[in-house]
Formats: sequence, C-alpha cells, structure tokens
Amino acid sequence: MDAGEPTAGRAKAAPGLAEMFVAWGKVGLMGFGGVTAWARRMVVEERRWLDDREYAALLGICQVLPGPNTPNLCVVLGQRYAGLAGAIVSVAGLMAAPLLAVLAIGAAYDYLSGAQLVRIAVGGAASAAAGLVFAAGMKMARGARLNPVQIGVCAAVFVAVGIFRLPLLAAVAVFGPLSIAFFHFRRRS
Repeated sequence: MDAGEPTAGRAKAAPGLAEMFVAWGKVGLMGFGGVTAWARRMVVEERRWLDDREYAALLGICQVLPGPNTPNLCVVLGQRYAGLAGAIVSVAGLMAAPLLAVLAIGAAYDYLSGAQLVRIAVGGAASAAAGLVFAAGMKMARGARLNPVQIGVCAAVFVAVGIFRLPLLAAVAVFGPLSIAFFHFRRRS
C-alpha cells in the first residue's frame, strides 16, 4: 500500500476544510513541547483518518522530508483530502493558536524569568512533554507490528542518536539506505 493513498477498508468521508482547521488547531493547542503525540491521537484514535500502520508509514516519510515532522504530516494529509487548500488550512490550523500563545508566553517569561516558580514550571513542562513523545512512540511501535529485524533497526537508531548523539541527518543518511537495502534484498530472496 502506498502511504499517500487512503485505506480501502475505511468508509469515512474525507474531512472538509473547516474540520481540518479545527482538528489541527486542537493538536496545535495541546502540543506544547511536541505535537507528535497529539497528532497521532487525533489522526488515528479520534478522527480515524489513518490507522496505526498508515500513520507510522506516513510519519516515517515526513521525518525524512525537510522541515518539522508534524507540519509535513499536515501538508500530506491536507493535500490528500482537499488539495492545496487542505494543506494550507491544515498547517494554518496547527500553527495559528500556538504562534499567538508563544508570543504571549515569551513576553510573560521575559518579564518573569528571574522567579524561582517560573524556572520550576518550565522544568516540569519539559518533563511532561518528553513523556508524551515517549508514550506516542510506544503506541506507534505496538501498532506497527514490527518484525525482529525492524526492532533491531529501531534499537540501533535509538542507540546511535539517543546515546551516542549521532546527528539526525547522519542517522538518516546511514540507517535509511541500509534499512531500505535490507528490506529490498529480503523481498527478492
């Protein structure tokens, strides 16, 4: 199945522009520290635009494209359901409220940054955001039905990037072609 095509078994009608704006707007409002966890929840669990496997495949494509992952996902899904207007509306929904919120929070932080309570709140928010991203990754891994080799590739990338601090671009340049080659040759044999 092509990650860009809708699933044949799903009969849900394509979302309209207003629905896409509101749905991605909600993701943008909820996702301080990273929207990937909220995007997966909205796309897979709430709206059922994709299933777990489709989401994982599409997110994988969006991760190797230039730019941030979730706006890339907005563009791809928005374009799939409503063309260029859908892509624009989806990204606008994702970014509008957070942009305003960040401007307001930035001004407040600039004013209050010396306060101990503010430093504690920022530390707590960072921990919560990291937990949400980890939880989304675990949900994606469960839904992806990975075989032992795919689990090994995931573990190798995690160790290379998470422990040895290999830059993301280098990890994509090394593990992307190796993984593709392995699965290509595995299919042929």
